[in-house]
Amino acid sequence: MRSLAEARRLAPNFADARRLPERRSVIALDVAGPIRRWQTDFLFAYDIFPPEILVGAGEWQEARRPMAVGDHLLQRVWLPPRRWGVSLHLAVRICALFDDADRLGFAYETLTGHPERGVAEFSFREVEGRLQFEIRTFSEPSLWLARLTGPMLVLPYQAWCTRRALEHVRRRFREVNRWPPN
Repeated sequence: MRSLAEARRLAPNFADARRLPERRSVIALDVAGPIRRWQTDFLFAYDIFPPEILVGAGEWQEARRPMAVGDHLLQRVWLPPRRWGVSLHLAVRICALFDDADRLGFAYETLTGHPERGVAEFSFREVEGRLQFEIRTFSEPSLWLARLTGPMLVLPYQAWCTRRALEHVRRRFREVNRWPPN
């Protein structure tokens, strides 16, 4: 997968995400809401994962406009996660945008050829007046080898990547919001 034009021709690689295993990971941002008080644009620039793990190029970025449902995102993933070695080129499609009083973010669905199948949601949430960031997935490995090695390799690797993403978002949130204040 090397171009957005190729990605646009792909279909989702799953039938019903609600039937896939759900995982939820949350990190507190140690600030009070409301969400709109804080700078969160980096989320919609897909600055979620450390660049040594994954970088993305979105259709909305190429068109210089806000993210929209139906936009495609090319992902480049490094194995091992060090920006050298083997890189995978994958595609996902934005399937939801969240813009509520207590939730701001988006979700994407995986497309044919992606090693996972399902939906991933990334959102800032206000819970009891405090801000947090949440990654919620309904997914499983799509490749037979990944399903076979899932408990030993794939699931621990996904958990590690998720922890790194949560830490990265917390760091980016503090950088763009200059928090804690000097």
